[in-house]
Amino acid sequence: MANTAASDGLNIAYSDRGSGLPVIFLHGVGATSACWSEQLESLSGAFRCVALDYRGYGKSDVPEPSAISREAYARDVASVMDAASIESAVLCGNSLGGVVALEVYRTIPERVRKLVLVDSFAYYPGGAESIPDRLSTLDELGIEQFATTRAPRLFVPGAPESLIARALTDMLSIPLAIYKASTNATWSGDYRALLPRIDVDTLVVWGEFDTVTPRPLSDELAERIPKCGPVAVVPGAGHLPQMENPAAFDTLLTDFLTQR
Repeated sequence: MANTAASDGLNIAYSDRGSGLPVIFLHGVGATSACWSEQLESLSGAFRCVALDYRGYGKSDVPEPSAISREAYARDVASVMDAASIESAVLCGNSLGGVVALEVYRTIPERVRKLVLVDSFAYYPGGAESIPDRLSTLDELGIEQFATTRAPRLFVPGAPESLIARALTDMLSIPLAIYKASTNATWSGDYRALLPRIDVDTLVVWGEFDTVTPRPLSDELAERIPKCGPVAVVPGAGHLPQMENPAAFDTLLTDFLTQR
């Protein structure tokens, strides 16, 4: 069922399926909520699964690029929680989604029950410095050529064409100006000082062959967040393990969510 929430005067689209412990799924910079479609299908029998499109993405309203920031994305999450009458939830974020989850925890920790950080990071070394080059590449290539070269890199070599096509469709749906503004938001954050203060159970997940977010960045999250075990590795997956090996990912997530 498609729903909308009001955030800064914008309509934020979200899907809401199932009942029980609420889990909010947060997508990456080049994705939409569709990257969580397997989880909404397979896990909604046991949990309340909510997946939103940030402003500018998917079925949500497209704002001016100046309205894009990590703080704004966190407000989108809070607005969806308000609209769905969810007082607190597990936040499960992939890549930028993990960064957004950290920003939500930074601003409204009382609304976060647990954290699941998937192929994400607190700080990307050289990330802020790389932004001008990233934006220049986007301008030079345009979103179509950029997406065509980028989408296959999100998966293991030889991944099914159907998977690559799904990622490509998501990426092509994002307006270039929004992708550029979101790129700036993705790579410029630094949440390292927050990690030791996180006081909820946390699961860090990493795709075995992810070349976008190196393993040491997941290790840093797991080592510096007090209530976090070792990194859980999803075999045979790259940057989007929830899509590439959903069975293994869903098992890890279910085990974590049902822990007492």
